[in-house]
Amino acid sequence: MIRTRFAPSPTGELHIGGARTALFNFLFARSAGGRFVLRIDDTDAERSRREYEVQLMDDLQWLGLTWDEGPYRQSERGSLYVQCMADLRERDAVYPCFCSEERLAALREEQLARGQPPRYDGRCRDIPPGEAERRMAARERVCWRLALPEDYSAAFDDIARGPQAFPAGTIGDFVLQRSDGSPTYLFASAVDDELMGITHVIRGDEHIPNTARQLALIDRMGWSRPAFAHIPMVLSMDRRKLSKRTGSQPIQEYRRRGVLPEALTAYLATLSWTPPEGADPFDLSSLAGVFSLGEMARSSPVHDEGHLLHWQREAMTRRGGERLAAELAASDPRLAPYGGRLAPLIEDLIGEAPSLPELQRTLVFLVQRPDEGPDAPRESWMPDLGAALIRLVPWTTGTVEGALRSFMKGRDLKGREFFHPLRLRLTGKDQGAPLPLILFALGPEGAAARLQ
Repeated sequence: MIRTRFAPSPTGELHIGGARTALFNFLFARSAGGRFVLRIDDTDAERSRREYEVQLMDDLQWLGLTWDEGPYRQSERGSLYVQCMADLRERDAVYPCFCSEERLAALREEQLARGQPPRYDGRCRDIPPGEAERRMAARERVCWRLALPEDYSAAFDDIARGPQAFPAGTIGDFVLQRSDGSPTYLFASAVDDELMGITHVIRGDEHIPNTARQLALIDRMGWSRPAFAHIPMVLSMDRRKLSKRTGSQPIQEYRRRGVLPEALTAYLATLSWTPPEGADPFDLSSLAGVFSLGEMARSSPVHDEGHLLHWQREAMTRRGGERLAAELAASDPRLAPYGGRLAPLIEDLIGEAPSLPELQRTLVFLVQRPDEGPDAPRESWMPDLGAALIRLVPWTTGTVEGALRSFMKGRDLKGREFFHPLRLRLTGKDQGAPLPLILFALGPEGAAARLQ
């Protein structure tokens, strides 16, 4: 059975890149009738926060990305990592390292200055076992590194990017257990993937070097390799790594702005992948039925708020005026009396107000009458128009439009001298939706009350 996992660290809010990774893991699992696992990689105890974890799960559920197993927390699986470390020590596959942070930092700077990739030089690898035991007994700070054979090389076929290779000597002996006894991300993640039976690891392409290291551990332990798919990193509009500084917003912010979950998942699905014709971009089941990692683009997509806005307008239009009217009434009970009369007006406004908060602000004139001070328009014909409208039967957008034109013609009024003051009187604005839709939403009594 196909088993994928989304394994975020609860050190901050869920952003666009993480949400897209979760979506692709979800779609791939669903496409194969497999299982989607949620795992919280909280090995960084200092930065991990429970409130971020709760918020992250709420965001996933809001997006419709429901998991089949979990959430598993690495902080609750410590005994498994201890056992695995014991196995590695029995195999002589790890060794203690006493190097200080200062030495490691200097080594890194020296290697970078020579144009070499940073890697540990193996200084502690040849420390005699007796000496190592004495130093540990003296409570000297020690971490544990994987002892890689000098000729070890890592190669794998990436589903999304093709063949990847790391020649011998490019990986280095990396840390599996920190000096405080906690497991590193590289260690805990590989152990959990094995114990959870993860068959496919789908994550950002910035993790490719991590994959090479984790394969070294997997091979050393004799575990089965999962398949890997490294999806392209999402970039900002100026083609830099997407971050808070370059325009990235947390999913919570999109929710506050009124972006619909189906609009956001449709948008995320098109970052590096193009759903085939006929697939419903707003339906996760439809997307799962056609999803393919092999058709993933290799170039990095750009996060474009304009593209997201397109999907938002499409999703709002798809929901329809009546459903949006009900949702508006639920969030603002003052709009409830207008009922279904709001639907035509809402459908007209979606282009300029493509979210519920924006619609609510645009429709405030319905529940908060415009300024009626001395400068408000009080044309002599307004009470007569109100009297005509309150007698109008049936009350439809068509009959309202006909009544307006008939009244204007009967009073020999030009369009500008009739429609402009009427709009100001009804809404307090110079521009807006067609007046028949506004009057229809107000209803006969509401329209007459504003005009008389």
